[in-house]
Amino acid sequence: MALTDLCNGILARGVVGTDDVLALRRVVFDEITVTPDEVEALFRIDEGTEKRVPEWRAFFLEAMTDWLVRQQEPSGYITPQQADWLIARIGADRRVRNGTELELVVRALELADEAPASLSAFGLSLVTRAVVENDGRISADEVQRLRRLVFALSGPGRMAVTREEAAALFDLNDATRGRDNDPGWTDFFMRAVANAVTAAAGWAPPDREESLRRQRWLADPDDGIAEAAQRTRDPIPETATDRQTWIARALEWALRDPAEAVFEERLESRTQAASTAAPVNGEEARWLIDRIGRDGEFDDNERALIAFLREIAPTTDPALQPLIDRLAA
Repeated sequence: MALTDLCNGILARGVVGTDDVLALRRVVFDEITVTPDEVEALFRIDEGTEKRVPEWRAFFLEAMTDWLVRQQEPSGYITPQQADWLIARIGADRRVRNGTELELVVRALELADEAPASLSAFGLSLVTRAVVENDGRISADEVQRLRRLVFALSGPGRMAVTREEAAALFDLNDATRGRDNDPGWTDFFMRAVANAVTAAAGWAPPDREESLRRQRWLADPDDGIAEAAQRTRDPIPETATDRQTWIARALEWALRDPAEAVFEERLESRTQAASTAAPVNGEEARWLIDRIGRDGEFDDNERALIAFLREIAPTTDPALQPLIDRLAA
């Protein structure tokens, strides 16, 4: 059955059943890759049906992350164009679908090596909207989703929390003050904000252009594996066993330069992180003082944050000491 017919039939019923998911899988993965038309059709089904079997969510997320993360060259890089399209597409109907659309943003950031910062910021805004528009409290699921967002590998902080993400968490804390939030929110909030002012960013993968360059190098018959094979200076052996050894040696030469480059990048980044991760400096202290007292009130979560900072960064900028003395007493 054609995708259009399947989509129209499901929308007419308003229900996605198990047989529908199986039929959609056959169509969408028939040629392995997911097309933009198929992506749009799946969004229409997700938005236009009231009842969906659990298998639908798994299929929707699998197809969408394939298209976003795995099918572009090089694999693992979400382009700015894709991020802009996804943000616009999810925001088109002004509704937040936690189980599919929001989870798609989080999972894509977890799976990708690199993604635009705008996508992470959009994910945080969706969680905030979901909290405020529903019952106004932060649930355990939402705490876990926030944790996955801010520590995603492809996030702007590279598994560290950025100043912008910390500011968004402060806004969410202000908006839910006095609510029956999950107890895990306090622990996550204080650790995430403390991370933003004390930790260095983690290792970042090569950018998309550099990754493409390395991929082209490996595939180049004149300057990739073939050229590396010549470096072995050995003729191609006649026996199958010896040929396998020769091929393995050639591949080792071919992959040596990129592998060593990536290793050196990781090592340099870790060394830099170790040397730059330090107690709260003057600029960070001023930001924290301004942000933590912006609404004129100090709640238990902010007190926990200051107590935590006093514990993990006992040597800090003097500007922060009065706030520490006031809130962590």
